[in-house]
Amino acid sequence: MNMARRSGSSVVPTLGRLQSSAMLLREVVRQYALGLYSTIIDNVHFRRALMAERLGTVDAIVEKYAVVSSPIKSKIYIGLGSIFVIFSIIGIWIPGWPTVSWAVPAAFLFSLSNEKLFRWTLTNRFFGPSMFEYYATGKTLPRHVKIVIASMIGLMTTTSAYFVWYVSTRGDGTLMDLSSWNGADNNAYGAITILFVGILGMAYVLSMVKSRE
Repeated sequence: MNMARRSGSSVVPTLGRLQSSAMLLREVVRQYALGLYSTIIDNVHFRRALMAERLGTVDAIVEKYAVVSSPIKSKIYIGLGSIFVIFSIIGIWIPGWPTVSWAVPAAFLFSLSNEKLFRWTLTNRFFGPSMFEYYATGKTLPRHVKIVIASMIGLMTTTSAYFVWYVSTRGDGTLMDLSSWNGADNNAYGAITILFVGILGMAYVLSMVKSRE
């Protein structure tokens, strides 16, 4: 009889602990579900906000982003933008060469200098759709994409500059001995121009393009 009472008395605390654990588990699950629901709702609102802010036409993009610069600045911007466009088009025929990466700073420079060229960067068949989407969504790129783009620009710029130096500048010389360069372009203007444009492109992507998670 005493043993039965002891057995019954030991079962009650066990059942109580199990019930408490079950209640705690239910509460944890409930809180997790509420948190998940809240996150989903927040994401939906965020997407709706993005869609509400999205620019749907080329005219809307031009109206928002195109500005007028002084004649001198416009000529400089058009010149630099044209170089970036040339680099972008090269990527159409050379596998691995970035196209949109060069088009981003080109479009930016044209937006400051020439509305017609800016419209072209948004509508051309080579990289127009990508540029349109970029501007329509507020000129943002994921942070890791910015790093990849900058790295690709750096890699391809260095490779291209070396190739141009090797073909037109090196002659019978060596890379580290500048006085030995005796090629047609012994001052390495071509290689330096490529490096300069590449550095500008990397700086623009990393510092001027907005990041999104």
